Amino acid sequence: MNAMIGLAEVLCRLPLVFTVGYLARSVGADIFGNWVLLLAFQVFVAGIASLGLSSSLSRFVPASGVTDAASYLRFAFSICLVPVLIVGVLAYLFGMPVTQFLGIKPELSWLLPLTTLMAAGSVADGFLDAYFKGRMAVGRQIAFITARTSIEIVAVVLVFVVTLPALDTAPQRLAGYICVVAACKAVIYPALLIGLTKGHSFPSSNRRRAFLNYGLPMVPTVLAVWLVSQSDRLVLSHFVAKADLGVYAFGASLATYVVFLGYAVYPLLLPGASRLHDDGDAAGVKALFHESQRLFVLLWAGGMAFLALWSRDIIWWTGGDAFAAAAPVLLILSFAVGLDQLLGIYQYVFHLVKRTDLILWLTLIYAAIMIGSLTFAGYARGIAWAPWAVVAATAIYNALRYRIAQRYLPIPMPDTILLKVGGIAVLTVLLSHYAADLGIGPRLVVSLVVLLPLAGLALRYLPDRSLDAVS
Repeated sequence: MNAMIGLAEVLCRLPLVFTVGYLARSVGADIFGNWVLLLAFQVFVAGIASLGLSSSLSRFVPASGVTDAASYLRFAFSICLVPVLIVGVLAYLFGMPVTQFLGIKPELSWLLPLTTLMAAGSVADGFLDAYFKGRMAVGRQIAFITARTSIEIVAVVLVFVVTLPALDTAPQRLAGYICVVAACKAVIYPALLIGLTKGHSFPSSNRRRAFLNYGLPMVPTVLAVWLVSQSDRLVLSHFVAKADLGVYAFGASLATYVVFLGYAVYPLLLPGASRLHDDGDAAGVKALFHESQRLFVLLWAGGMAFLALWSRDIIWWTGGDAFAAAAPVLLILSFAVGLDQLLGIYQYVFHLVKRTDLILWLTLIYAAIMIGSLTFAGYARGIAWAPWAVVAATAIYNALRYRIAQRYLPIPMPDTILLKVGGIAVLTVLLSHYAADLGIGPRLVVSLVVLLPLAGLALRYLPDRSLDAVS
């Protein structure tokens, strides 16, 4: 199940690299810089409006019958309508001060209430993802993932390629894009539930209370994660021009796709480690962590080598010449994302020892480190130092989290892991400096010379029963 869903996630997310690029190319760097701030607000609204109930669905649905599971989903959708509507009204009434706080141009403040439509769609995404996985509905989950990507593609094509009537300016096209995405989700998502959500009732009052009590404490953690993930946009918006922010944010948006390397390695790590830990098999937990990291390092090395050779082409193929300066941002932030993926599994330790309260506090510390680093970079050199500030904050935080995790459950990282991280950094620098300017033919040859051995090494780990035994 995890392998199928992980593969579907990766394959369906790849086309979004080009839809994001086409959107950015169509509206220009300046408008795109404002757009990413509107998206930051959208993610914030979705974090509040979801009330943490996607986590509740993940916990309650697997142990429920068909009717009870459907009642939980129905209740989650119903109760989350209230915060979405409230935030939408507040965004309409106080759009101007919010856009000023975020650093968005005043003439774009009218788009702020519309972002709540996208937030509602994001809440639905989280609920359906948790529900289908909880019901082990693999086919429905893959259909959902495919539909989610198809909706994005259709919206970009209709608004930015075909250009619907009355959408003459870039802000109007962004508004049209929002409306098309929201309308498609409103039509398609209910169809994905046909035959799966039986009954029309809500859970009993006691079960509703337990359902809410499980999810609501997750909201502060979700907002803390939002602060970490959006801090670069929020901080830099007050130091640099929106066009520069748009270029940076475009590179940063593409860099986030590195997380899908982790999807290929870690989907069974937490449940497998939980089972081994509960059985008292400390050696098994350690081996599972180490094998996962060894495999991820190989995939990460291949990804960084590919980006070192082709990042400028990727930017040109997607965003165009206006975003050419995003290539180094993409490369540097991809390293930061990969580093966080490699060492981020130590956060699972807090789940294993049932100290998830520490995750919130550590995430808040992470946000403080990130904001401090970006503020210094913004004052010192503006956009030029921002990617390096993210790398520094990521390294500092992961070192801190690792040290704290070892106090609760000693799982020392493999002896050679830091050497491998250094090797990836050196390989990336060498390829970007000495091979990235070669013609397409020579770069293809270099790509094969570097990537094929890494692929061969990675294949050695795929049959490893230590990774498969937890399924």
